[in-house]
Amino acid sequence: MSQPTQPAASAVAFDLRETDLFAFCRKGGSVAGDVATRDLPRILAETAEDAPASAPDETFHYTLTGFMREEAVEAGAVVSQRLFVDVTVQGRVWLDCQRCLQVYPEPIDTSMRFEVMASEEAADSAPMDDDDIDVIVGSKKFSPLELVEDEVLLALPSAPKHMVCPAVHESLVTGADGEVEPEAPPEEEKRPSPFAALAGLKTKH
Repeated sequence: MSQPTQPAASAVAFDLRETDLFAFCRKGGSVAGDVATRDLPRILAETAEDAPASAPDETFHYTLTGFMREEAVEAGAVVSQRLFVDVTVQGRVWLDCQRCLQVYPEPIDTSMRFEVMASEEAADSAPMDDDDIDVIVGSKKFSPLELVEDEVLLALPSAPKHMVCPAVHESLVTGADGEVEPEAPPEEEKRPSPFAALAGLKTKH
C-alpha cells in the first residue's frame, strides 16, 4: 500500500494514520494534503468495476483544522474546554449510473465540523441541537485517514446517476417483464367521464 501524502502541520506533530487528536485541536493544528483512492479500501470497494485504470491513483484533497473553545459561565470562570476539528474533502469516485449503467465520476466536495469528545459516554450524552456539528470520539492514536474516508462514504449518493445520461439503457426503459423504468412515475389512471357514460346509455335505447 502506498503512503498518503504527509503534510506538515503548523507547529503540530501530525500523521494521517495515527495522531493525537486532542493535542492537534488544543494547539490549533492545520493540515492539507492528498490521499489516493487505493489508500482508502472502503472507497476502492465502492468504485465501479469498469472505472478507468487510473481510478485507484486518483487523489482526494483534504484539510483538517483543529481549534479549542473555552466556555465561561460567570465571573470569567472557565468551566470547560471544547475541542473541534473542521474537515473538508474534495475529489471524485467512479460509480455505475443506475439509469444508463455506464460509469461516471461522482464529484465529492464535503465539509463538516466535529466536536471531539473524550469518550463514547460523553459523545452519547452530547446535545445534538446543531445540524452543522457532528460528534466524534478522539484519542491519542486517532486515524484522520479513516475520518477522511468516512466523509467520502457519507457524501456518496444512495442512487448514483449522471446529471444527464448520454443514453438510457434499453433494459431500464422496458424490462423483460414489460415494466417501465422504475424512475418513471406511473401515469395516473384516467377516471371515466360521466358524460361518456351517459352517451353510452343513450346508444343502448
